[in-house]
Amino acid sequence: MMPMKRILTLAIASLLTACTSQVSINDVLPQQELDKTIYLRGDFTLWDAEPQYQFMPVGGALYQAEVKFSTPGKVYEFKIADADFSEGYNCGYSDAQPAGQKLTLGQSVLADCNTIYNYFSYSPAIKGTYIVSIDYSDYDEPKVTITKK
Repeated sequence: MMPMKRILTLAIASLLTACTSQVSINDVLPQQELDKTIYLRGDFTLWDAEPQYQFMPVGGALYQAEVKFSTPGKVYEFKIADADFSEGYNCGYSDAQPAGQKLTLGQSVLADCNTIYNYFSYSPAIKGTYIVSIDYSDYDEPKVTITKK
């Protein structure tokens, strides 16, 4: 039989070891799915919600939409929003983002999904198809990225 002090020491050591592991709440809870359809809406759609610019889930909390930019150097402006620009589904750049509204290829920026006027902008170096992604892994701080297809 183990002495009580040894059992207590082992229990405390186990608790301390468990406290140092890198488990986040996102590892425990299932990824939240959006309960509304969201679209890439911008000057290229006349700010309408068009089916070809609907975001599709690609795994976990990541959603993507494709867009063709045909004029290199032109500044394209857009938001990620549902059909009604509803609160919580009206995503533009976050004022907390030092870079502001301009997206850089391959770099994630914070989005604010309760903004009315803050739209993203992107100026492609070459024409082609681009993928706009929004990652809701942290639902309170979604991240937007643009990449070349």
